[in-house]
Amino acid sequence: MAKANKRPMTLVLMSGEADRIHMALMIGATAAAVGRPVAFFFSKSAIRFLQVDGWAKLASASGQSGAEMDEALMTKGVADSTVLLDGLGALDARFVACETALREHDVDAATLVTRPTVEISGLADILEKGAGGDWLTF
Repeated sequence: MAKANKRPMTLVLMSGEADRIHMALMIGATAAAVGRPVAFFFSKSAIRFLQVDGWAKLASASGQSGAEMDEALMTKGVADSTVLLDGLGALDARFVACETALREHDVDAATLVTRPTVEISGLADILEKGAGGDWLTF
């Protein structure tokens, strides 16, 4: 399905809560699957998700770890974070780490995951590329 005729969807992730991040991944995966260009902008405490083993260090609002949440989701037949990330990578979703959030949370860019590919950029870039599309904040 051609993405050129579809409005972009930008998902701004600010919260480090695992359930919020999971919902953003679900929405983004669905939008990408129907041919929309999708970009995830990780800022504030959500930046930690992009670190190697970052998901395991996050917790849901109820205190469940990312790993525990994934296990519970998979037993119920719901896509977990790994499945969603693999799918989003295959659908060419864009993952952007906020350069300011990296500094704010003392996150070394060398600790970021390499799959999916993560770009480091800022608000001006994400605002420009998401112009005319839909925006959701988590």
